[in-house]
Amino acid sequence: MRQSDESLLLLKPVIVPDLLEDIPGGEPNLLPVRAVRRPLLVSVPKWLISDPSEEEPETLELQWDDQFLDSRCWTVPVREEDLDFEVPVEKLVEGRHSLTYRVTLGNEGTEASEPLTLYIDKTAPALGGQRGRLEIVEDAEQIERDGLTARYLERHQDRLRTRVPDYETPMPGDIITWYWGASADDSERVDSRTLNVDDIAQPLFIDFQGQMIRERQDGQRYAYYEIEDRAGNLSAQARSLEMGVNAQPIPRDLGWVEIPQATGAGPDLTLSMNAFVEPLLVEIPETARLFPDETVTVTWGDPGDYGYFSTAEPQPGTERHFLIPVKSLLAYSRQTVVVGYHVFDGVDTFPSAARNLAVSPLSEHLPQVQLQGADGNGFSLGPAPALVPVRLGIWSWMAAGQQVRITITGVLQSGGDAQPYPVLEAHVVTPGEVSQGIGMNDSVTVPKTYLAQLRRNHTFTLHVGVSFDAGKTWVDFPTYSPMLKA
Repeated sequence: MRQSDESLLLLKPVIVPDLLEDIPGGEPNLLPVRAVRRPLLVSVPKWLISDPSEEEPETLELQWDDQFLDSRCWTVPVREEDLDFEVPVEKLVEGRHSLTYRVTLGNEGTEASEPLTLYIDKTAPALGGQRGRLEIVEDAEQIERDGLTARYLERHQDRLRTRVPDYETPMPGDIITWYWGASADDSERVDSRTLNVDDIAQPLFIDFQGQMIRERQDGQRYAYYEIEDRAGNLSAQARSLEMGVNAQPIPRDLGWVEIPQATGAGPDLTLSMNAFVEPLLVEIPETARLFPDETVTVTWGDPGDYGYFSTAEPQPGTERHFLIPVKSLLAYSRQTVVVGYHVFDGVDTFPSAARNLAVSPLSEHLPQVQLQGADGNGFSLGPAPALVPVRLGIWSWMAAGQQVRITITGVLQSGGDAQPYPVLEAHVVTPGEVSQGIGMNDSVTVPKTYLAQLRRNHTFTLHVGVSFDAGKTWVDFPTYSPMLKA
């Protein structure tokens, strides 16, 4: 008879009720460890033709790994319960085993069963490096330095991602269970995951979600896991990953800057140029919560303004003081400048509350314009040259690039107002004038003919304006009004 014909005569394999259901990629016919701690129940399917008697008894022999295990003989009809056997615990050792049986009928014909190969696994998963301690996947140095903060969670998809170190012989069906809490060995269960065949060749990540972390409060926290294989063998508890947690949402209190030389309260302050003493420092308040890897930028004014200034460089030797150039301060004379800062954490920008600083212009210790030939008695037109020199001395914080205008007004001999005469129009201060003053070389003049049209024994006026913002606004300097004499 051919082999294929013989295989058709094989009896059905034994039944082991405790066998686990097969899964893709998993060990077939796997026994759970709970089933090998006691004698293993084995059931033999009843064969089709059975009619034992005293004259023609039927015999069954059960084999374990091709070795005799048990046998039974019937001279009366076989009952279902007569076909249940037990494999002793001492035979349930780790490894693959086969179960077969043979039935000898009354006619002395013998039929064999299909073998059932089963697998016993008693070895618990062996954890990977560092005794299985979880590895922080993203920006571990931040947690080492600052702990697990609300800001960290905000920047990392509201979760702490960790990696399970590679362990020995991962298999589909392995169950990873992870824990989080205030104890290194008695924390609360978080969740579990059963590996499938696609997981085996991939890194294994455990994500501790932000909601869970916040619900379990701040403090010293421990994260660990354990692995139970499909057979039920439990690994050792992994070494805990320990960290300080400060994950409760804390509002970013980015309050107003402090400007020590200013007066006032609340969002509106005033700074007087008359009382100003260099340097001008803007301070970030101590209540503003900042982190080491964030960039703080102070802004002075609005982009596009002549005096706009921004800086992310603190004053040397400080962390929260920022220097504002005098040029940018002067540019807002007679104006209100918005002062603030923003914090950039590498992902998001957080603006502070804005403070409005009204800058009072210079009004004290300013130079008075001079007209050559004028004194306490007035100005005599007769001896004056054809071009009468006009001069203006230096002032505090005078700088190249500032603009000066000088205008003369008066009353005509007819009694009407004379057309103002522009001695200087938006004159840009030069570096030399910063140290000497304006018109000291008699290059700035008013024609004698203009003065000649004015009423005698009546005052005329020299007006001075200085612009610190390229001509957008002007600050009035002291006027000079001599009497015009013949």
